[in-house]
Amino acid sequence: MADNTAQAADPTTSAEHLHADVVVVGLGPVGLLTSILLGQRSHQVVAVDRWPAAYPLPRAVTFDHEIARILNTVGIDANNDPSIDYHDAIYQMLSADREVLSEIDWQSTAADGWRNRYWFNQPDLEERLRCIVSTLPNVRTVLGYEAVALEQDATSARVTLRPTRRGDQAGADDALSEIVAEASYAVGADGANSFMRNAIGLEMIDLNFYYDWLVVDVVEHETHAYEPPHYQICDPVRPHTIVPGGPGRRRWEFMLLDGEDRETFAAPENVWSLLAPFDVRPDNAELQRAVVWRFQARYLTEWRAGRVILAGDAAHLMPPFAGEGMCAGLRDANALAWRLDLVLRDLAAPDLLDTFGQERAPHAKWFIDFSVGLGEVICMTDPEAVAQRNVDMMASHAEQAKIGPVRPYDATLGPGVWVPDTPGAGAPSAQGMVAYDGRVGRFDEVVGRTWSLLTTVDAAHEVDESTKDRLHRMGGAAHTIGPEHSGADMIDVDGTYTRWFADLGVAHVLLRPDFYVAGSAPAGAGITAVVKQTATRMSLTTGLTA
Repeated sequence: MADNTAQAADPTTSAEHLHADVVVVGLGPVGLLTSILLGQRSHQVVAVDRWPAAYPLPRAVTFDHEIARILNTVGIDANNDPSIDYHDAIYQMLSADREVLSEIDWQSTAADGWRNRYWFNQPDLEERLRCIVSTLPNVRTVLGYEAVALEQDATSARVTLRPTRRGDQAGADDALSEIVAEASYAVGADGANSFMRNAIGLEMIDLNFYYDWLVVDVVEHETHAYEPPHYQICDPVRPHTIVPGGPGRRRWEFMLLDGEDRETFAAPENVWSLLAPFDVRPDNAELQRAVVWRFQARYLTEWRAGRVILAGDAAHLMPPFAGEGMCAGLRDANALAWRLDLVLRDLAAPDLLDTFGQERAPHAKWFIDFSVGLGEVICMTDPEAVAQRNVDMMASHAEQAKIGPVRPYDATLGPGVWVPDTPGAGAPSAQGMVAYDGRVGRFDEVVGRTWSLLTTVDAAHEVDESTKDRLHRMGGAAHTIGPEHSGADMIDVDGTYTRWFADLGVAHVLLRPDFYVAGSAPAGAGITAVVKQTATRMSLTTGLTA
């Protein structure tokens, strides 16, 4: 294992200067994934975090199918990982009388082949990601340091780092050692109180959604039956949530009412009294954490200023009711890495980085609005309003039940590197099993993170040599895909792509390195133009738009 970690230095040492392609500030899941994706593309990265080790307490506990797909590309298989769990069950919103108000499908497998919902312990996931980082010799981690100054010019960003202050260092600023990390670009993934965001003067839009909730994480020593395993009680007396927290763990969330004291409410004796109705007691469970969090909703409309780009909670905050906060951040990392890769390799102009925020901001805002909408329903305490809410939601649920559980979400990207008005564009692609180049497996595992034009055998003649050349210079390739013995160079092993193409009504689909659909076309409708439009939207600098 490569030793690429710089621990906090002796305070008496002189300042050190580090040079890289990218400096990433903040090593929660978003910063770690960004560092890995850039490091795996052979870029030099300085990855900085104020904590000397992974933060030891739970925060996020769930992610969706898209995040499972992303994690799988770096070697974490959510279906077979001992630190990740899943449940074949619908998520239910229940009244105080346990009547079903609404259901969300957290049971099914999504079109990309991954389950709609997984549960995990964040410290375990972060440790896994840090281990992956440690295998990349071109990623240097600087742990126990925080950013204290930022400068940038036309060619680079410089972040000044100092050891994170401890109690015994108060007033010792002059004696602290410094590290100056200079890079072509800096990524601020340093959380809700982002230094990097403040340093470039960007302010979040506040939706003025504020509710205090007690978040309780427990390690269970006895097996308890929870049916369903994840649900929301919309009780006006005390709204509360019960969900898994990863294998052997469980989380409760209890809303504070007006006038309740945060410190008193989070005291262990009060926590155990809240858990008692669930048969969870000090003799059969360990209280790992109990803290009052303020659920809120804020977001940026601009995510880049010069050489500095923001991601994760530094760019958007949402209440946890949909379980999508960390998911949005990991989507950020996946969407940013391939853009930085092209720009750093001089295959695209820096303007490509503007499309990152242009796409991601509306997408993240969709989930913020969705989460706030759920929260406004869940956090109601007025009895009359709650009674009417229950009547309305049960009537709506009765209608939905005729067609099955509602979809978990249906969000598309904001304007950017994709061609509107082509079927499937701006959304994640389906994924199935394929056989290609002597390998059989999921498409992502066999083909990898690259541009791919998939075409039916019958329409293969429509992909001309100029289009193939353009894809090659984008780092991708054109493939025919179809059943065995169809003459396709890529075999659609389980029929996923045959069904998907039929549903979309297309013969060509252009996939991006982050697995989103850049564009598509029916037979005879001009896939060459779709590929050329995509290249134009990328501000490519290698003649790809010619």
